[in-house]
Amino acid sequence: MAGTDGERDDATVLIPHYAGDQVFDCLAALDGAPDRPAEVILVDDGCRDGTSALAKERYPGIRLVSNPVNLGFVGACNRGLAEVNTRYAVLLNDDALVEGGWLRALVETMDGDPNIAAAQPKILNARERTRFEYAGAAGGLLDRYGYPFALGRWFGECEIDRGQYDNPRDIFWASGTAMIVRTSVYHEIGGFEPAFQMHMEEIDWCWRSLLMGWRVVNVPQAVVFHYGAMTLRTQSFGKMYLNHRNSFLMLLKNYGLPRLLAVVPVRLFLELVTVVGALAKADFRRALAAAAGPVGAFVLLPRVWPARGRIQATRKRTDAEVARFMYGGSVALRHLFGRPSPAKRGAP
Repeated sequence: MAGTDGERDDATVLIPHYAGDQVFDCLAALDGAPDRPAEVILVDDGCRDGTSALAKERYPGIRLVSNPVNLGFVGACNRGLAEVNTRYAVLLNDDALVEGGWLRALVETMDGDPNIAAAQPKILNARERTRFEYAGAAGGLLDRYGYPFALGRWFGECEIDRGQYDNPRDIFWASGTAMIVRTSVYHEIGGFEPAFQMHMEEIDWCWRSLLMGWRVVNVPQAVVFHYGAMTLRTQSFGKMYLNHRNSFLMLLKNYGLPRLLAVVPVRLFLELVTVVGALAKADFRRALAAAAGPVGAFVLLPRVWPARGRIQATRKRTDAEVARFMYGGSVALRHLFGRPSPAKRGAP
């Protein structure tokens, strides 16, 4: 990209792209920010509308890496990560807009602690810039049954950003919308799990990194704005199904056998509660997604079984040690009974 003022020669930005002109706004924000990466790689994931080629024409300084067919978000990210030669890789959605200082804050955080595998900026809604955005908000969290939530996001409700999460802290997962990854950790533990296709893949990756003794943190001093729901609509069956399936698949991959035997029956009960609740509201798409999710996870289990074996054989932390980064109860039951997010200060 044009210019070198404030260039960070230790970070490469990766932008997976399938279609849509939102990528031009993303690249314009990157080009206008004072802290520039060493390189921007646009991963053309079987682009169907010519926007990748047009982006290269408008911004000749970017590197265009092309997949001959659409590999999905996970495949595009893994292809891009394999091309990175800098110490850090930053995954950035093509519908995200960066704010000045974002990259400097992320890199300084990573430089400050060699035990950090990944970090996430504060992610705000590009349409309502004082509100957190669903995809990660101020940092990702997880309960022991595999249900994700976030600082500033409780199920479908996103809080107004009043600085309530401006103290950096350890989190469970960093959002793939905008996350910086230590390249050496990527080479150590591998990339995103291909079986996931999209959704939850970054949570699974962060869980693996925690099992290997690494940290994941938020960096609220870095700000990125995100439009969201550009590939699958928030309430589409496909998105809901992948969320249920992949969150269940994470349990099967990453828990040791004793913890898995204790957690899976409860998780299946919680899915049943979701199905019954959705049917009571005539939300048949959600009911079907919640019912089909565990089935899909078990169908994929043979495909991820070798990865599970490697994780369990090489892990450096026990499930009990990783549990300190989790919420020990069920966020699904908290939500069902109208209780606030456990991330909120003073929440019972």
